[in-house]
Amino acid sequence: MSFVQKVAVRYLRTRRSEAFISILTLISTIALAIGVSVLIVVMSIMNGFEYELKNKLLGANAHITVRPVTGILSRWQEIRNAVAEVPGVQSVAPFTYHQALLQLDKRSSGVLIRGIQESDSSGAELRSKLLSRSHGTEKTKLFGHYDEHAENAQALPGLIIGRELAESYGVGVGDTVTVLSPQVQSSPFGLMPRFRRFQITGIYASGLVEYESTLVYADLTVVQRFFRMGSAIQGLEVRLFDLDSAPEIAPLISQAISGQYSGLYVQPWTETHKNLWEALRLERAAYFTVLLLLVVMASFSIVSTLVMLVLEKRKDIAVLRTLGATHREVGAIFRISGMTIGLIGTSGGLILGYLLSKGLERFGFPLPEKIFPVATLPIRMNMEAFIITGISALIICYLATLYPVWRASHLKPNELLRYE
Repeated sequence: MSFVQKVAVRYLRTRRSEAFISILTLISTIALAIGVSVLIVVMSIMNGFEYELKNKLLGANAHITVRPVTGILSRWQEIRNAVAEVPGVQSVAPFTYHQALLQLDKRSSGVLIRGIQESDSSGAELRSKLLSRSHGTEKTKLFGHYDEHAENAQALPGLIIGRELAESYGVGVGDTVTVLSPQVQSSPFGLMPRFRRFQITGIYASGLVEYESTLVYADLTVVQRFFRMGSAIQGLEVRLFDLDSAPEIAPLISQAISGQYSGLYVQPWTETHKNLWEALRLERAAYFTVLLLLVVMASFSIVSTLVMLVLEKRKDIAVLRTLGATHREVGAIFRISGMTIGLIGTSGGLILGYLLSKGLERFGFPLPEKIFPVATLPIRMNMEAFIITGISALIICYLATLYPVWRASHLKPNELLRYE
């Protein structure tokens, strides 16, 4: 080491006559480590919430949707084949969405009926969320064995409802409900809403109360027949291998179908839920900025430590300057001292933040499921958060050394040694 580094390290060592400065150095290091660790833990929690919410929300929705501008989509089989050939696309499935009134005994609730095919990715996603199902159904049958043309068919078509809706109305698997359509039909008594009875064949849990209380699933063919759609659908839901690549793949899908089919628009999930993701991004940035103030507060203790060190070492500074040390070398001594405190505190904070995050991830912190979409506190660490936090803390520590360094480098040796 050069003499500058040796002197800087020597100044940080504990000496009986400088115990107060040593205590300040220890407090500065601990305060910085605590600030950095808190920032790491909070960013890990924010990343975990964003990851869980993204997966749960996109589990009930498509990564990319292909819809007609007006009306319904008739020749959807050809469009599905064209979309499936786009690189990055994992699966393409048809769907329908209809508003209806679900009548349970003497109570009713407005719901959205989503028609899906069991053999598609939507069926596989729904199957993974089922809490309970009919005992007489096979594992591959979400909606029972209903077939109106078969002799041994299930008496009623199947319907899968959310856990929140089932608990609110006190219904379960095997119960019968009536679905009323907003469409009306002529009868001897005048115009009457169309209705059909369904049997609940399963209850799903998505972790999102809003979806569980309003979204129900039925077989696509049954929904098409009930709402008189024929073989048409309302859109195609596209799932990707990498959901974060949706903004880049959506234009490719538009190019693949724009030449042969008109009147369609392609919308990635980043646009469908744009307000939500912008709010999450803004909230994460706000948390990072506010918690970074803890590191700024810790840096003030570094300033006070270095100022006290400069005052204590005025005679040493005068001797060094007399022996030929330059302004820059004297300033470098205290800059290295301050950055050593910053480096040790930042490194300790990153390690402590990692250990705390791993502890929360392993042992969990229970959360009320009615309020949050997860049962325990979600933790998701990434290298980017560690790098940004570490660099930000070191920059703040460097800025904290500027005034003490300037003060030390501008001390005049003749004034310091005049009365010695």
